[in-house]
Amino acid sequence: MKADEIENDPELQRVLWACYKYWQDESLPANERVICYSWIVGLYNERFGTKFHPSILRHLTKLGFLKEEDTSKGGHRRYYEIINPGQVDELLRKWGLI
Repeated sequence: MKADEIENDPELQRVLWACYKYWQDESLPANERVICYSWIVGLYNERFGTKFHPSILRHLTKLGFLKEEDTSKGGHRRYYEIINPGQVDELLRKWGLI
């Protein structure tokens, strides 16, 4: 993960929080949990009062926080998994988001 590239970017940190929050609250086993934009944008909007562009999820993928999953679940949605939830938790705590 490239934590240094997200260190001074509050929007990326907040989107990562929304990803983690949804992932954490999911009832599936950790290795089966996935997220997509439409599932987390509401959490983000509820907490931060705005929306974000779906391309930010791809950016978090390039930085090593997310991994794109098989899109065969249907539709045009992209699904992602959190690569290292423990490290994401630590970073979010450091940034005061949880």
